[in-house]
Amino acid sequence: MPGHKVEKQRQKSPAEFFAENAAIAGFDNPGKSLYTTIRELVENGLDAAESVRTLPSISVTVREMSMSEFNKMRGVAGSNSRQDKDLFASKKEKQARKKKGFELEDSDEEEEEEAAASSSGQAAAGKKRKAPSTADAADMYYAVTVKDNGCGMAHSAVPNLLGIVLSGSKYGVRQTRGKFGLGAKMALIWSKKSTGVPVRVKSAHMLAPGTTPPFVSTCVLDIDIYKNQPRTELHEKEANDEGFVGTEFELVVGGNWKKYGQHIKRYLQQLAIITPYAAFSFSFVPAVSSAKAVSFSYPRRSDNMPEESREIAHHPSSVNNLLVQQIIDVSKQKTLLNFLLNDFSGIRRAVANRVITELSNGDEDWSADMSPKEIDPKQITRLCQILTSVKEFAPPDGKCLSPAGEYNMRLGIEQMYSPDLLFTQSENASSYEGHPFAIEAAVAFGGKCREKLNVTRFANRIPLLFEGGGDVSSKVVNKGIDWKAYSVDKEAHRVEVFVSVVSTKIPYKGTGKEYIGDDIEPIKASIKKAIQGCCRQLKEVLGKKKHLSDIKTRRNKIVKYVPDASKAVFEMLKAMTDRKAANNVEPSSAFERTITDDIKAKKFTAKSFAAKLSELVDTELSKAEDQDIFDKEKKQGISANEQDIFIRAMQDGKFDWSKGVDLGKTVFVPAAKCVEASKFRELTEEEKKLRVVEEVPPPKSDPMEVS
Repeated sequence: MPGHKVEKQRQKSPAEFFAENAAIAGFDNPGKSLYTTIRELVENGLDAAESVRTLPSISVTVREMSMSEFNKMRGVAGSNSRQDKDLFASKKEKQARKKKGFELEDSDEEEEEEAAASSSGQAAAGKKRKAPSTADAADMYYAVTVKDNGCGMAHSAVPNLLGIVLSGSKYGVRQTRGKFGLGAKMALIWSKKSTGVPVRVKSAHMLAPGTTPPFVSTCVLDIDIYKNQPRTELHEKEANDEGFVGTEFELVVGGNWKKYGQHIKRYLQQLAIITPYAAFSFSFVPAVSSAKAVSFSYPRRSDNMPEESREIAHHPSSVNNLLVQQIIDVSKQKTLLNFLLNDFSGIRRAVANRVITELSNGDEDWSADMSPKEIDPKQITRLCQILTSVKEFAPPDGKCLSPAGEYNMRLGIEQMYSPDLLFTQSENASSYEGHPFAIEAAVAFGGKCREKLNVTRFANRIPLLFEGGGDVSSKVVNKGIDWKAYSVDKEAHRVEVFVSVVSTKIPYKGTGKEYIGDDIEPIKASIKKAIQGCCRQLKEVLGKKKHLSDIKTRRNKIVKYVPDASKAVFEMLKAMTDRKAANNVEPSSAFERTITDDIKAKKFTAKSFAAKLSELVDTELSKAEDQDIFDKEKKQGISANEQDIFIRAMQDGKFDWSKGVDLGKTVFVPAAKCVEASKFRELTEEEKKLRVVEEVPPPKSDPMEVS
């Protein structure tokens, strides 16, 4: 038809698609892209080290570059100064100049002078004002270097590992930090988009864990986004004479440190909390003022690395038509029965036979001996309907998960916040829609914790910094927990709540994968249960502290009146004693005679009576404090070094089995109280005869041994 427009069909490679839709991978804007670039490379380094069971050491250096420095490095010709100022002035700057008589700066030197004067607050009074400079808020160039001590990359594999989007080794059913083969590739794409500078990679591949790689590979490359293939400028290998280990990335990207520098620092801080077995160092070198340089490190606090997650088969309740077809295509099983037993997890033989019987109900084409390859698309739909509906399957295997562990969480939190009180709780692995997950939570109180109630979130041991308001953990903490019931004032106390979710499939919401939705009830319930477990421990300790505080308050009030009360009582007793002595009246009891004699001998005075009363009050306070210390040691002993010992009663240096504790019961004593156990000696024959067997049943083991 005349005028009819013919649409042209065009395909896009994965690299081209993600280059145009970079926000999906967290590259929303220059500032966020700088943050995400560092995050992806750091997490790659952690994965590389953990894959060979090496305690990670990660160093990050960010060097800011001015446009002139960047252009010089790139060999870009032309002057950096602007000849036509109005051509580059924003509408807002033009309006401000017109309204208030502002003048645009004539040189880069004037911009720097104004910025320095503004930051120091020393601009001279009455000096002609200039238009606010946007230099500090402008996007800059940054040379980013990230070094790890991981397994490295094989020489021949480097280009494909970094230059093909959606290629990776983390596909499968197990917990991983990344899964889609994007991370480092997106950093390369952002480098190509923002600066055009290729990436330089230096890597030494370990042939075996703990060994020094024999060669070092150097590769300079970027991505051909239209072909989704690496474009290599340099790829060479040389002997590793210096003992280089791991991988070092060097890339130049556009970014904005001023807007996202705090996020980068907070990310590394939170990563050090959830990964205390890793050492992190960071350095930022500004382009102009060295006073704005940033340098910090988080040393390793633990050598307790979490167990590596294991890959498992798909759980039948998590499948769909496409997934079942994929499993069939790669299956090596010859029969339907073995297909169900070996290519899925959680299906027992008896249940598998019942499933096949249900499948054959009304369809005789199903049988236990049929080949999985014979299943047609219609039968796949039927199989999916059955598998996702059966309730007799075993729950998913939690071995595919690798949580940080309460021990590591405690170390990380103590390093960062030094709280007065810290409690952790981990929940048993559970599942939603066939996907395993596990929850760990911690509540820190006081110390260096931030004011009011704060939430720190992790997903698969990765900090989640953005969009916290919609996250399930934030909603549970702020709306699902009655903090007053646990003696916590959200406005007055300093409280930090940490929630870590690990799963084979984190139910992120939004394209940026920055928060977890609250529509998955099993996860929501498990988070609430874990936090409540921490809060119950906190309430118990706060209650004991309040009890001790009340005792001390009462003690101070009582002691205040001890001198007057003791003086009054003593004077009354002395008057009674003098009156009876004057009338020759004998004391009516031995106790009264003792008091009378002590008063006459001046052993019992108002001062000694006051001292005795004060001692009595202090004794009661000491008992309460000792009980509090005992409870703390007992709780620590249960989780750390609990010891059961048998305590023996002594009478005049000899053991008296007729008195003391019941030897048929084990008496718990904290580890701190067990130092004298090694001094116990064996009983003599005479001492053994003193044992009253009828009254005290013998223990199952030798009561003389420390168990």
